[in-house]
Amino acid sequence: MRKNELLDMLSISHTGLLDTLTGLTPEQMSQPGVTGVWSVKDILAHLAAWEAEVVKALNQVQNRQAPSMLNIEDIDEWDEEQYHINVERPLEVIRTDLAGVHKMLHHMIEDFDERALIDNRRYPWMEGEPLWFLVEDAVILHKQEHAEEIRAWRAKEKF
Repeated sequence: MRKNELLDMLSISHTGLLDTLTGLTPEQMSQPGVTGVWSVKDILAHLAAWEAEVVKALNQVQNRQAPSMLNIEDIDEWDEEQYHINVERPLEVIRTDLAGVHKMLHHMIEDFDERALIDNRRYPWMEGEPLWFLVEDAVILHKQEHAEEIRAWRAKEKF
């Protein structure tokens, strides 16, 4: 995938997620049960945490280091830790974090060497995948997945 395609997909997935929030009140966004015990607010915090991990990973790559996120052994455990870190944080702070980390990731990708993003042999720790795959998997597809969960929850709750 070319850099401009990755940036377009990144923007589309982010906008799609934000569109699922249209018309929800802060109280509705804090209501548990969207997916498990997680509320919309918890999902947004979860996505911001993963997007921050990708920003950190790209920074590590630029500094010739393997991304530390590849060392997360138990993703469910990591997600649970992030949930407990963020559960008491206010919705507006989480929304600001999500917007900020999204903007940061977008700028990082814009500044990244395109060959470094698309060469599937450049980084052995990517096990044959190009670097853009990390962004697609951990951010783009992740946002699409959770946006669909929010849409389904809204339909069920009639919000």
